Amino acid sequence: MTPTPVRTAGASAGLDADVFAAGAVCWRERGGALEVLLVHRPRYRDWSWPKGKIEAGETLPECAVREVAEETGLQITLGRPLPSARYPVGKKLTKHVSYWAAEVRGEQAPQPENPREIDEARWMSVREAYRKLSRYDDRRQLDALTEAHAHDGLRTVPLIIVRHGKAFPRSKWHETESLRPLLALGTRQALALTGLLAAWRPVKLISSPWKRCVATLKPYSAAHGLTIKLKPEISEKANKKKPERAERLIGKLIQAGRPVAVCTHRPVLPSILRAIESASPPHVAKRLPRKDPYLAPGEILVAHVRLSPTPRVAAVERFRPIDS
Repeated sequence: MTPTPVRTAGASAGLDADVFAAGAVCWRERGGALEVLLVHRPRYRDWSWPKGKIEAGETLPECAVREVAEETGLQITLGRPLPSARYPVGKKLTKHVSYWAAEVRGEQAPQPENPREIDEARWMSVREAYRKLSRYDDRRQLDALTEAHAHDGLRTVPLIIVRHGKAFPRSKWHETESLRPLLALGTRQALALTGLLAAWRPVKLISSPWKRCVATLKPYSAAHGLTIKLKPEISEKANKKKPERAERLIGKLIQAGRPVAVCTHRPVLPSILRAIESASPPHVAKRLPRKDPYLAPGEILVAHVRLSPTPRVAAVERFRPIDS
């Protein structure tokens, strides 16, 4: 039986399977040509993308980053999502594998940790990778990667919208609303978000000035030595008066093209989602949440912003930390 924490990780992404795994298609450009990284498993004598099963306490994005590090020695940042894989395992189980694109810069040579598991990691041209991939279905991820590259949509930066963690009930709080704190569950969610956010490595943190939002980002800011910039326009009170200010802020962040995480409140989410929708093509916009509460406490929405030729949202996805 699959352990409950693993099911929780899958459920947080809206998935249902018996076995969950994750990996990445690592890519780089050499002389304007696209290259991808494949790994060889001696036990199965096959070539595939670096991937592996999720561990208890992990989300799928965290699993992808860890597995790539173990199988190639490379520390990656996730890019846009790629098509997932789903196939039977044994007679009764179903396996789901999530994939992301991951750009690799620099000249570090891949070096697998355990040669018994992975004895070679090799950069290849797209043409060679099509020939080498042992599973025919693994070409789906390569097809998506090359199509995005051809349309200047492969290199993206993340705009991460965070709904603050579970807070003390509004009905039982009789002091200043801006000081309403996180519950113990909300604090656990904030701690769990540290690993989840690190999969995209936001370098800029923005928050509503209200206590519960700042507390949600504080563990990540402390772990990475980042300052949280306070923006009153994404507080509940300011948004109720002038929702267009929150929309303008998100529009500017999309244009700025830096990896950023923004923590705010449920009532502010419609303003933020409108700004994201205005920068999204129809097939991406239809994947945005439409109904209240939009995001659960502690949940994140990742908008992958393509910068060239003009900033546009190329894909969106949602995840909850494991303690949600």
